[in-house]
Amino acid sequence: MQAKVCQSKEAGVQTVSLEEAVALVGKGQGLVWLDIAGPLTAEQRELLGKPPFNFHELALEDASKPDGQRAKVEPYDDHFFLVMHSVSPAAGDGGLVLEWNEIDLFVGEGYLVSIHRGDPPEISQVWRDADRRPRIMGSGSDMLAYFLLDTVVDGYIDTIDGIEDELDSLEDAVVDPKADEATVHRIFDFKRELIHFRKKAGPLREAINEMTSRDFPLVTSGTLPYLRDVYDHLIRLSDMLDSYRDILTGALDVHLSAVSNRLNEIMKRLTLVATIFMPLTFITGFWGMNFAELPVGSRIWMWGSLLFMAVVSMVMIIIFQTRKYK
Repeated sequence: MQAKVCQSKEAGVQTVSLEEAVALVGKGQGLVWLDIAGPLTAEQRELLGKPPFNFHELALEDASKPDGQRAKVEPYDDHFFLVMHSVSPAAGDGGLVLEWNEIDLFVGEGYLVSIHRGDPPEISQVWRDADRRPRIMGSGSDMLAYFLLDTVVDGYIDTIDGIEDELDSLEDAVVDPKADEATVHRIFDFKRELIHFRKKAGPLREAINEMTSRDFPLVTSGTLPYLRDVYDHLIRLSDMLDSYRDILTGALDVHLSAVSNRLNEIMKRLTLVATIFMPLTFITGFWGMNFAELPVGSRIWMWGSLLFMAVVSMVMIIIFQTRKYK
């Protein structure tokens, strides 16, 4: 657990102890950012559930669950509770894998409490930037919440570059003659990642829309344009994810069509071989019957039949090539 306080833009940002942070929240002096890593302990829940915070027990219960919440915003009398998820691309055995971290924010007058598992780079980035840019914490808790939201959504946009690279790789793989079942598994796994991505980003768009479309507590008019900008980014992101999912569906259809075409080519060649051997089988079967005193039972007829079979084979091959039956 760590805490920062900004009493004014001129005074800058200072790191303080937990006791000092709680005291400053109670006095309403400046803006306090309290950052908690890991699931909430019983002592932390007790601290946040009593003055000066007075967080609702249901919100604290949601913040204590391990990555089980969808993105949402819940307004209360003197604060609101915001859930969002940061994304970190990682290279897996089957391609690109997206790792998610839940970030919970309690935003009230003069304070912001962030709760997360692990060490999301978005939290670390804004935490460091707050020391260099007093505006981050000097413009109110709603503006600090915006900076965290904007950093998370920027992470979504940066992830799109990795998604586009993976799509290019898959598009090259589906038309490769050596493509096998592993390619199909990669397509399905990646499509599942895109669906999961949309399930994380879609509800966050709805939450930000709720924060900007009506009188929302603690969101000032100066912060609304910035939140609308984040909302526009999420709309564009959702459209891109939908188009990528359609591209994956088309890539799978192309792969299945290519496999079917290769199978048809194999069957065509086998059919040509079988067709060529049909008259040969008839001739050898007729001449090979074990009848006594056949009228054609001589060496001349034997060599003649072999020559006749060769001529028939050549004629059939020429006919097939002329008619492009390859």
